[in-house]
Amino acid sequence: MTRKKGEVTEITAGGIVFNGDKVLVLKNLKGVWVFPKGHVELGESHEQAALREVLEESGLHALIKGKAGMSSFHFYSYMDKAVHRKIVYWFEMETTDAQVTVNRELRMGAFFEAAEAVRMLSFPNDVANLKTILERRANDVCDSSEC
Repeated sequence: MTRKKGEVTEITAGGIVFNGDKVLVLKNLKGVWVFPKGHVELGESHEQAALREVLEESGLHALIKGKAGMSSFHFYSYMDKAVHRKIVYWFEMETTDAQVTVNRELRMGAFFEAAEAVRMLSFPNDVANLKTILERRANDVCDSSEC
């Protein structure tokens, strides 16, 4: 996290986790459907942070398959009277674990069909990142089987 007068930049990382054709979506305490993500800790790479956050928030052990893009957003905090800019580094991940165990920061989590996940996700950036991965995965299948 970097801070200059009136502005805070937070670096976070997260995972878009697949189990076969299904994708992990979590519901936070505000009722918002999201992918797992969180702050990058000192000395941690973006990849390490994303894997840690997936494990902490969902109980899932995952493997990174590739980068899934970057998103950013900002908001004003009346508590510290600063604009917070969040940068999120996303990674496509795979897991064979099926049992999702959410932590106390979340209401629930489960694997959903991709089309359902697209409808559920609360943030346009999350939807765009998921659609990009789905297109890439479809192209990979076509490339390997001559669609």
